Amino acid sequence: MPIDADQLKQKITEVLDAKAELKRLISKPYAELSTETKYAIRYHVIVLAEALGGVCLHIAKEDLKREPTSYSKCFRLLDKEGICEDCARDLAKIVGLRNLLTHRYWTIDDRRVYDSIRNDFRGVDRFVESVKEKYAVDV
Repeated sequence: MPIDADQLKQKITEVLDAKAELKRLISKPYAELSTETKYAIRYHVIVLAEALGGVCLHIAKEDLKREPTSYSKCFRLLDKEGICEDCARDLAKIVGLRNLLTHRYWTIDDRRVYDSIRNDFRGVDRFVESVKEKYAVDV
């Protein structure tokens, strides 16, 4: 099955929407965030990671005919294939944060999550632009 441009467009839109919502949520100083906002931040990190992983897995399966066993391995594969060079580490950090949020939520330091989000979107932006360019996806 070839790359499904509509599926990529949908997932990229999810990435961009989650990123925009995270940027909005962290626009306030950390001390001013409510508990509800902190939980919303956690949720949108999970949405972002899942959408990024969905884009990656679709490309790996349909274009590269590979089936990585994790999102992190998928990002490394796309990095190695030149689809998004030097994105894998940044994206793997987001996935790692997602894993902490979904599996060890009781140990989460919301201040570290907040600080991470303020600094870690360069890889997301490079990844999205690379995929849009390579697969002619207009979002």
